[in-house]
Amino acid sequence: MIIQMEVVNLENAIPKELMAALSEDHIKEVMETIMDGARAEWIRLAGTELHTTKTEYIKGIMPVEWRNETTAAISLVGLLPNLLEQGMPRTDMHETLLGPNAKGKHPKKGGGWYRAIPFRHYTPGAGAHGVQMGKPYAKMLGAEGAKQLGTDVYKAAKKLGATTSNPYGKTTWGERLDTSQITRRNKNVYVPKLKSHHKSDIYKGMVRQEKTYGKATQSQYTTFRTISTGSDGWIRRRTEGKFLAKQVVEFVNTKLAPQAFQAYVNSLK
Repeated sequence: MIIQMEVVNLENAIPKELMAALSEDHIKEVMETIMDGARAEWIRLAGTELHTTKTEYIKGIMPVEWRNETTAAISLVGLLPNLLEQGMPRTDMHETLLGPNAKGKHPKKGGGWYRAIPFRHYTPGAGAHGVQMGKPYAKMLGAEGAKQLGTDVYKAAKKLGATTSNPYGKTTWGERLDTSQITRRNKNVYVPKLKSHHKSDIYKGMVRQEKTYGKATQSQYTTFRTISTGSDGWIRRRTEGKFLAKQVVEFVNTKLAPQAFQAYVNSLK
């Protein structure tokens, strides 16, 4: 999927007297400045209006591509960036995760399919790169309650025996988190179900995957949920698009382009 933002009709954005004062070379030079500014504004908007998904979205904003002397485009590529930009319809994940072309599914006894879906959980204080432990419970427990729960879960999870993989892809499973045994000051911590149709809380069975990069060893925390033919849930609700590209085009046409051309004309005086 690709969205392209083009600056084509400069006559609507630039006063004719300014255009008349510049040669084609001058116009191209100012256009380069405008398009670089447009891309910078797109990235700025993404950083402001998105949160855990902003890094992936920004990766999808491609460098400026010139079509001819006065036409340039900036493309947004990738499935997730475009879904964020245009919005997502209500989707039954059984159709996408267990559909005819889905990989990783297995036949289910009695007919149908099942598949284990990994969910990564980031450590408290991990910043914007993913959902931190506890954060999904913010509406249920409040910000401070969710933060404390995340800390409790992380303290228990980092003590788990590691799950490791060798270069040939074989996994040696370590310990799994029993959330009923999480304690704080020698008292059990209750970890509730996040949604009523869930069979358990979202951290039950978490593993600590240990990976080595050179001389450094890092841990990654993952849980697995099973989706199967006929199972409840797994409906992704409809979400509105951000339409950041539209905002960038408006910014270029009403502010950036006129100011850039005026500044360039003034510099020639």
